[in-house]
Amino acid sequence: MEDEEYRKLPADEKVVHKLWKARVCGYEEVTKLFRQIDDEKSPEFGKYLGLVKKFVTDSNAMGQEKGLEATLAYVENYAHAGKTVSEVMSGVVTKCMAASKTKTRELALQVTLMYIEIEKHELVVEELIKGTEQKNPKIVSACIQALTTALKEFGIKIISPKPMIKRIGALFSDRDKSVRDEARLMVIELYKWMGPSLKNHLQAANLQAVQMTELETEFAKLEGQKAVPIRYIRSQQQKQAKLAAEAVEANDESDDEVDDVPQDIDPYDLADPVDILSKLPKDFYDKLEAKKWQERKEALEALETLVKNPKLENGDYGDVVRALKKVVQKDSNVVCVALAGRCIAGLALGLKKRFQTYSGALVLSLLEKFKEKKQSVVSAIREAVDATYLTTNIEAILDDVLETLNNKNPSVKSETSLFLARAFTKTSPSSVNKKLLKAVTGALTKNINESDPAVREASAEALGTLMKLVGEKAIGPFLVELEKDNLKMSKIKEFYEKAEITVKTSSPKKARPQTAPPKVSALASKESAPKAAKKPAAVAKKKAAAVSSGSATVVRSKGGKAGPKPPQKTIEKELEDGEVESIMEDLLLSNIALELSSPLWKTRLSSAEEIMSKVQGMNGQTIPTQAFVKILMKKPGLKDTNFQVLKVKLDIIKYLAENGVFSTTTVDCCIKDIAEKFGDAKNGNIVIGTVTAMAEATSFGHVSIAVLDFAFNQKSPKVQQEVLNWLAVALKEFGVA
Repeated sequence: MEDEEYRKLPADEKVVHKLWKARVCGYEEVTKLFRQIDDEKSPEFGKYLGLVKKFVTDSNAMGQEKGLEATLAYVENYAHAGKTVSEVMSGVVTKCMAASKTKTRELALQVTLMYIEIEKHELVVEELIKGTEQKNPKIVSACIQALTTALKEFGIKIISPKPMIKRIGALFSDRDKSVRDEARLMVIELYKWMGPSLKNHLQAANLQAVQMTELETEFAKLEGQKAVPIRYIRSQQQKQAKLAAEAVEANDESDDEVDDVPQDIDPYDLADPVDILSKLPKDFYDKLEAKKWQERKEALEALETLVKNPKLENGDYGDVVRALKKVVQKDSNVVCVALAGRCIAGLALGLKKRFQTYSGALVLSLLEKFKEKKQSVVSAIREAVDATYLTTNIEAILDDVLETLNNKNPSVKSETSLFLARAFTKTSPSSVNKKLLKAVTGALTKNINESDPAVREASAEALGTLMKLVGEKAIGPFLVELEKDNLKMSKIKEFYEKAEITVKTSSPKKARPQTAPPKVSALASKESAPKAAKKPAAVAKKKAAAVSSGSATVVRSKGGKAGPKPPQKTIEKELEDGEVESIMEDLLLSNIALELSSPLWKTRLSSAEEIMSKVQGMNGQTIPTQAFVKILMKKPGLKDTNFQVLKVKLDIIKYLAENGVFSTTTVDCCIKDIAEKFGDAKNGNIVIGTVTAMAEATSFGHVSIAVLDFAFNQKSPKVQQEVLNWLAVALKEFGVA
C-alpha cells in the first residue's frame, strides 16, 4: 500500500520522503528530468535549489548513490547550480569522499569536477582543503586525491596551487601513511605544473630529509615533461571548440593557436603578504637623520632585510618612500645611497601595482642620480628604477624621461636611454601611442648625434628596442632624418635584431586561405544568429543618409518652446569590421583589442582598463565611439563571465555616451547585450546608468523600445522586472513627449 502511495507523489516530494525506496525513485525521476530539460534556466530546476544538498547526504547507501547521480545531472545542466556549491560540497566531503562503495566515491569525484567545470573552482578547492583538516584519515586522503585529480585535469590556471602548498607540511607529517602517500602524489603533480619554483615552498614546509630525497628522485623523472590541461571550464570550452574547428579547416595544428601551453607561476601570487611597517625599528626615522653614516646605514639595512619578503602587506608607505627619496637625493655617502636604492626596489617588487602611488614621485630623482659614477650606486639605482617601472607605465613617466634625456650630464643621458631600452622590453605595444612615440624618438634621435659614444650607443639601443616593440612601420616616419646615416641606422637595426620583448601580447590570427569560402559550424551559426536580427526601419533610414566612414553628422531639431532640450540626434553609418580594425590600428590599440578575447580574465581586465584610460585621454568630440563599442562587443563581449571585466566594459560605454558623440547606430550595436544584464547581481546599477546615459545621448524612445523589445522576447522574469523598474524611473526623468 505504501509503495502505491509514494509512487503517486510528485518527484520533488519523493526526494524528501521518509522511505528510502521513495527517495531512490524520486532521485531516478529527477535525474532523467534534469537531463531532458532544454532550458538551462528553467524554473523546474529552481524547485530543487534547496534540496540538492540533501541528495548527497542520504542515510541510505543506495539512496546516496542515486542522489549523487541526480546531483551530477543537476550541476551539469542547471545554469544557476553554482549557488549550491558550498552546501553540496560540504556534504560530498564529509559523507561521500570516503564512502565504502566504490561507485559512491567515483560519483563524489565527478560531482566535484563538474562544479569546477561550471567555474566554481575556488569554492570547491576551499571545501576540499577543509576536508584535508578532518580527523578521519580516509576523508583527508580522498580530498587530497580529489585536489590532485582536479589539478591534473584543469591545470594550474584554474586550480590555484597556493592553498595546497600551505598544507604540504601538515600533510607530510600526518601519522597516517595513506595521507602521506597521497600528499606525495599531490606534490609530484604540482611539480609538473610549477617546475623548480616549487622547491622553495617545499623547503619552507620543513619536510624530512628522506621525504625530500624521495621527491627529488620523482622530480628528476619529470624533466622535460610539460603538463597540459585535459578538461576545460565552460568559458574555455567554446574557445577550444572554435580553435579546433579553425585548425581543421586551415589544416594548421600550430601550438600557437591552442591554449595548452603551461603557464609560468609567479611566486608572488603564492606568497603571503608581510606587514613590514609594524616591524620597522622605532628609531628608524631618527637614525636616517643621524650625522654618522654608520647609523643611517644601520637603519637602511634593517629596512632592506624587511623588503626582501616577496609580498608586502598593504599600508601607507608614504613616509618610508619620502625618507628613501631624501637619502637618494641628498645623502653624501655612496653606501647609504646604494642601500636606499635597493630598498626602493624591494618595496616596488613587494607591492607591485600598489606601489604606483609612489612611483611618480621617485622616477625623476632616480634617473638624475645616474650622475653618480660609483658602480655600486649605479647598479642599485638601475635596480630601483627598473622595479619602479613595473608598477607604472611609460606614459605616466614620460615627462621625467624626456627631462633626463635632455640632461647636461652624459651619464644621466646614457643611463636613461638604457633604462628605456629595458623598459620597452616590458611594455605593451598598445601603451605606446603616436604622440608618445614622436616625443621619445625625437629625444633619442637628438642624443644619437651626441659627441659622447656612450650616449650614442645607448640611444641606438633604446631606438632599436622601441622599433622591435612597435614595429618598423610605426616608428619609420619618426626616423626619416636618420635614414641618410647608414652607420646609425645599421646600429639601430643591430639592436632591433637583438631585442626581446618579454611582455606577452596576443598575436593576430593567421589569414584564412582564400581558396574557398569559410565553412560555418553549427556552433558558430548559433552564436552569430542574434547579430543577424533585423534593425528597426528608422535605423535603416538613418543608414541610408549616412556620411563618410566613421564620422557622425549632428542633426539639430528646429526651435522649440519651453521644456527640456532634447538630445542631439546623431546619424552615422555602421562601420565594417575592417574599418574598426583600421581605426584601432591608427590608435595603436590593435593588440589590446585582441587581448579582450584572452581566456585569462586578468588579461581581459588589463586590456579593458587600458582602453578606458585611452578613451579618457581623448577629446570627446573626436572619439571614434562606434569603433570602441564594436571592439568591446567582440566575443566574449558583454557575456564575459568575470564581473570585474564586465564592469569596466560597461563603464567605458557609459563614459562614451556621456562624453563622446553617441549615435543610435552605436546604440543598436550594443543595446541588446546590455539589456540582458539588467538584474545582474554585481553590475545591475552600472547597467542602469549606462542605458540611461545612452538614452540621454540619443533618444529615450529609441533606447526604451529596444530594451523593452529585448526584455519581453526572452524568458528571464528578473530581466523583465528590472527593465520595468528602470522604465518607471526613466519616464519621470524623460517624460512621455
